[in-house]
Amino acid sequence: MGFDAERAARIAAMQVSARPVWEATGDTDALQQFLKDSGCHGVEAVFVTMGLLNCDLAEAQRAFFTAPCRDAERRFHNHALDLLEEAADTDA
Repeated sequence: MGFDAERAARIAAMQVSARPVWEATGDTDALQQFLKDSGCHGVEAVFVTMGLLNCDLAEAQRAFFTAPCRDAERRFHNHALDLLEEAADTDA
């Protein structure tokens, strides 16, 4: 996925900042808490996670959405998907 230069730079800088946390803990929950505390959310947090864990998008999303500190994001995501599903059912 391509990002504009500014967003790509933010993701790269956050990977550098978060790497010591990931290397010291190996804990995706601790990584997500660090990212959240650093103001890194959503797509950027998922892509930082992909880079640090050297994993695919699905694994990075799991790390993001299952972290206790990302409960609000998980609830929003699930609600949005529920609304889309309801809309699809009414269009059928």
